[in-house]
Amino acid sequence: MCPDHCLYRYQRGVGLPLAIFLITVMALIVATIAQLQQTTGEMEGLDIQSGRAYYAAESGAQLGMTFQDEGEGCGFSQQTFNGFQQGIEGCEATVTCQELGGADPMFEIESVGECGSGQDRARRTVEVLAR
Repeated sequence: MCPDHCLYRYQRGVGLPLAIFLITVMALIVATIAQLQQTTGEMEGLDIQSGRAYYAAESGAQLGMTFQDEGEGCGFSQQTFNGFQQGIEGCEATVTCQELGGADPMFEIESVGECGSGQDRARRTVEVLAR
């Protein structure tokens, strides 16, 4: 019979490679979850900016309609509105008005709302036809 110290020759160490493999897999899972969380946060921020830009464009179109309804027609070719409040502060709307020909004059009012800056910049357009 072999004493106890002879048995160590026949043992194969799988514990260390298995532990390293599991640690590597867990690290990749954690890195993937962190990346997904960051991407989700960025998308949520862009969604908010996009909504704000839409409301700025909508407000600009309504202001353009107000000018057109006051009998000025397309008395302005392009005008920029900013100074909005309550949720769309820091946004601006660039409104253009164009008279379309015909027996019954029609006006095309286009409003481009922009919010944010750099990579977080959102831009939405609203077009309105009016008589």
